[in-house]
Amino acid sequence: MKMHEVRLIRKIGRMLVGVSSISLMAFMGMMFIFKVPATESAPLHPSLTTVASLKEDMRPRGVPVDYLITPNGYFSADCVQVAHAHETLLSDGSIRQADGTIRASARCGRPHYDFHGNRIEPAGARPSLASFSESSVRLPSYTGWIESVSYNNGSNVGRLRATWNVPSAPANVSGQTVFFFPGLEQLPNVQSILQPVLGWNGFGDNSWTIASWNCCVNGTTTHTDPVGVSPGDQIIGDEYSLCGVGVYDCGSWSIVTQDASNGQSVTLNTTPNGELQWVFGGVLEVYGIASCDQFPSQGVTQFYGVTVWDTNGNVLSPPWQGNFAGSSISPQCGYNLGADTSDTYMYY
Repeated sequence: MKMHEVRLIRKIGRMLVGVSSISLMAFMGMMFIFKVPATESAPLHPSLTTVASLKEDMRPRGVPVDYLITPNGYFSADCVQVAHAHETLLSDGSIRQADGTIRASARCGRPHYDFHGNRIEPAGARPSLASFSESSVRLPSYTGWIESVSYNNGSNVGRLRATWNVPSAPANVSGQTVFFFPGLEQLPNVQSILQPVLGWNGFGDNSWTIASWNCCVNGTTTHTDPVGVSPGDQIIGDEYSLCGVGVYDCGSWSIVTQDASNGQSVTLNTTPNGELQWVFGGVLEVYGIASCDQFPSQGVTQFYGVTVWDTNGNVLSPPWQGNFAGSSISPQCGYNLGADTSDTYMYY
């Protein structure tokens, strides 16, 4: 073989090696790009507002600063769980997922505290959050159920629906949390509360969100993923039996919190954990408010079209009764209540 032919063969060989290397690298790159993980990560737990975010003089004595602020008092993070879309909260606190598998209940080994700062053990009886009384625990100004309108139906209800509007943001934003909601509880033994909730700074965000809640099976509290809403949006809270008309003691309920303005909603399918007879046509609950300008500037929130049905589908005429913080809370912000058959008013 002639020398120039040898050189040509060597040149072609080097070109083929280069092409092979480039092809191999490209193939490996494609494998890296299109590699699919075996399992998809679960959504991150929404960041509820913590006690640490409150000003020091607003924190209830004895409640750890890593505890979370909820519409049911203060809870450790391991006692709060999220039910995502198409999931169902079961009577033992476990969650049936969208694919039918069961996710174990949150392992709650720490006590929670009511808004007075009173300690409640994980398996302890749940006190009524509607009763507002003085406590030996130091009470920060403006914490707890400031106002509520309710009545005892005397028998099970089958549905509660109310509408209200998202207020403006408070003029003074200083880490406070404000909740508005209608709700249902049991009587005489309170086991849980079903709540479609509108909250300001409920998720450490200094904004308005909606979420559906049920507390407090086995010392845990459960909520849906939150959805952001805007001032002026129309909110509908709808809690109803899934068993149909005529079933007196239904074990399956839905708590729907809907923004009728932006079309978004969140639903918590749940067991009620008892006979729902205590009906709340509107509640104002707050944490960490020290001055009146930390409330929305409107000074009043109206729950309108408040409708209660019995288990036979009949519309009821509630004899609403009001409860609001007295003169022991200072400073005062013009607290008052109003109600007719289908409207309730929270003044602040």
